[in-house]
Amino acid sequence: MRVLLADENSGRVNALSDLLAADASLTLIRLTAGTALIDAVRQFQPDIVLVDLARPDRDALDSVRALSGSDMERPVALFVDKDDEHLMEDAFEAGVCSYNVIDTPPRDVKPLLRAAISLYARFRRTQRALDTAQKTLSERDLVDRAKKLFMKNERCGEAEAYRWFRRQAMREARKIVDVCASYLTMQAPAAEDTK
Repeated sequence: MRVLLADENSGRVNALSDLLAADASLTLIRLTAGTALIDAVRQFQPDIVLVDLARPDRDALDSVRALSGSDMERPVALFVDKDDEHLMEDAFEAGVCSYNVIDTPPRDVKPLLRAAISLYARFRRTQRALDTAQKTLSERDLVDRAKKLFMKNERCGEAEAYRWFRRQAMREARKIVDVCASYLTMQAPAAEDTK
C-alpha cells in the first residue's frame, strides 16, 4: 500500500512515519512543502492520502476537492485539530472518506487506512451504480420522448414507433437511444416552425 502523507505536524508525521516504515507492505511518501496535493498524487500514484487540515500552503479541503474532481481521485483520510461537526460535513462533501481528530494513536492508523480504503471502494461502487441507473433513466426518457413524437407525427401506436426506431438502429449499427436522440434533434426545427 502506497501512502501519501500531506501533514505539517512534525510530531504526528514522525510517529506515523515510524509506524508505517515498520510495515514492509506499506510505502510512505511525504508531500514536500510547496507541492500541490494533486501533483503529488499524479506523480506517486498512492493508494491513500493522509491530509492535515492545518497545512499552511493551501486550504486542505480545496486540495481534496480538486483531487476528488480529477481523474487522480484517491481515498483521503483527514486529520484535524478539533472535532467540528460542520467541518466534518464539509470534509465528506469535499471527498474525504475518513475524518479523524489529531489524537489518533499511531497503532490505530493502519486499521484506519484499511477501513478508509474499503469505505472509499464501497462508495465508488455505489456511485458507479447510481451513475448507471441515472444514465439508464435518462436514456429511457429520451426514447420515450422520441416515440411519442414519432407516434404524433406518423399517427401510429407505441409498438410501431418502437419497431421503426429498432429497425433504424439495426440498419445504421447504432444504439436505439442514439437513433432517438438524432430523431429528436432533426424534429426540433420542425417543432419550432409549428409554434
